[in-house]
Parts: sequence; structure tokens; C-alpha cells
Amino acid sequence: HSLVKMAGASKAWAAVLVAAAATLVAVHLQGCGGGEEKPEKQECKDGSKAGENCKDTGCCEDSSLTCYEKDRDWAACSESCKPGEHEADPKEYRTPWSCKVVKPPEPVAVPKGWISGTWTTGYWDCCKPSCSWDGKGKVDKPVAACDIRTGKRLKDLDEKSVCNGGNAATCTNMAPFIVNSGLSMGFAAAAVGEASRGLTGDDNCGQCFELRFTKEQHKGPWGGASESLAKKRMIVQVTNIGHDVTGNHSFDILIPGAGQGIFTSGCKAQFDGYGAKDFDCGKNYGGCDDQDGCDKLPKDLQEGCKWRYTWYEWLKEDGATNNPYVQFHRVKCPHQLVAISGTTPDDDGQWEIVL
Repeated sequence: HSLVKMAGASKAWAAVLVAAAATLVAVHLQGCGGGEEKPEKQECKDGSKAGENCKDTGCCEDSSLTCYEKDRDWAACSESCKPGEHEADPKEYRTPWSCKVVKPPEPVAVPKGWISGTWTTGYWDCCKPSCSWDGKGKVDKPVAACDIRTGKRLKDLDEKSVCNGGNAATCTNMAPFIVNSGLSMGFAAAAVGEASRGLTGDDNCGQCFELRFTKEQHKGPWGGASESLAKKRMIVQVTNIGHDVTGNHSFDILIPGAGQGIFTSGCKAQFDGYGAKDFDCGKNYGGCDDQDGCDKLPKDLQEGCKWRYTWYEWLKEDGATNNPYVQFHRVKCPHQLVAISGTTPDDDGQWEIVL
């Protein structure tokens, strides 16, 4: 649910460039002259168009052009580039160009059997997990749901979700937790919309996946993993299925305070005395920006909420962590997760245990 965009370049600057004639940006950035760096042409996919910031792609749709840096936040495609101020730039944005060549990012090495190029989000809406209904997945029994009146696991698999006026909700112990400095565990919804990359639907219920956070950023550039998170791993068990997600989105991690999305009635029904805004600081998509927001949550959810700002490093540096990219593959479910969910896939013994 947390689709928060932290754009690196000025929107105003981008608008000016797009509105200007393409020749001012893509061809003649005051670039005819000596002093510019001449790179070797490199193949790249999804090159930037004239007027777009090519800082994240490092290459241009027009292969005859090169991506040159203006400053930390902006780069543009041009035939050439001379360091210094460019008269073609609008006066209010006339600051020096470094004219350093921005190169495409190095390809991320993908271990055999892993899926790459997808990104993750976070949510906590308190609803009954979809994998808690009978018949979902090839498992020994459905994922646990908890009674909002007692907090204990429900035995009645047909109890309606708290988000639909019933008493079945996400169990509070499904919040993420730290195993060690480099590994956390938790639960997630599998995003099985367009480009689902191996995630197919209800069959994923109860399955476990190892995620490795990577350094990739979203186009803009914005977000991605913080420097430290990009060295960490997480093992998640699928408790929910998201059919309404498109793009290269793989997992929606269960994190208290990360956003309720469209289901804003469940949490306030599960916890007496709280309003809907208390559960995500009033931001249904993206949730609380800092750890102080965790203090507004019920006590049972506060530790999992704080995990987001400590181990996961949400918005810690230059807009990261924010919807980080991952590599992932199927693994055997660790006992820590099975003890919470009560669920083991029928084929779990065929997969490697990873800790």
C-alpha cells in the first residue's frame, strides 16, 4: 500500500525542461565547444527521453545522445556538454553543469533460481488475511486469524473479516521482527497482478520466500533501499493475496503503521478507543513518516511499527528506504513463522531452509 514517491529533482525544473523545445535540452545544452567528456556509447534499455531526468537510467532513448550531469539531482541527454552555466537554461535555474557523464547502473547479479527486478511495499489494515479462508493454498491448515474480542486464534474459518463487520482480524504477532542485524522475518501479501514474476495467486498462500534487498531505485530517481538495508535479508510467509496490483510489485509486507490502504474500518473496530488516523498517521498510503507515529498505535503494534524505522530504515537517508527492490526465491518456512501463522505448505520439505 505504501506508494510514496520521493522525487529527487525539482518538479518545477522538470516542467520547464519538458515545456522547452527539445533542441534546447537534448541537443544544445550550450555544448558545442571543448572541455566536455566524450564517453563510449553503451547499450541500455528504457533510455530517457529528451526533457526527462536521465540521472537514474544513465542513458538516452536517442542513442546518439549522452546523459550529462548538471548537479546531484539532475542530468539530461545532449550531443555534448560544456562545464559551467548554459545560456539556454532559464535564468532561475541557471546554475553550473558539471557535465560528468552519467553511466547506466551496473547490472545486479542474480543468483540462479532467484527472481529480480521487483519492489516491495508495506501495509497493515487489520483485515482477516485472505489465506485464512478454508481452501486457500496447498497447506496443512489455513493461516491463523484472531478474534478481535479475545486476541486469540479463531477456530471458526468462516468468521467474517473485521473489515466487513465480523470478528476475524490479522493477529498482532504477525508484525515483523528482528532475528539478527542482517535478517528479519515477517509476513506479507503476494502481489499477483501484472508482471507478478512467479507469484500466481492463492497457491502462494502459506509459502515462504527469502528476500534480498538491493540498491535499485525507482525512476525519478526516488526511494529504494537505504545503503545499509541493501545488505540485509528478510524471510516472509504469504498470508494474503493482492490481485489489484500492477507493475513490478512482488510483496506487500505486513508492517504496523505503514498504511491501511482502502480498508480503514478494520483497525478501529479491532481496537476500542482508537481512530482510523491513529493507525497510519492519517496517510492511508505510505503511513507514518517517522517513529514518533508508532506511539499512537496500540501497544501490541508499537514494536513492529518501530522495526520500520530501525532495522528497515524507512526514509532514513535521501528518501530511502522507500518501497525497496528485492531479489527473492522460495525457501522452507522457518519454525518461527510457522509457530505464528500455524501454517505449513504441503511441499515445504522440498525447499531449502535458509537462516
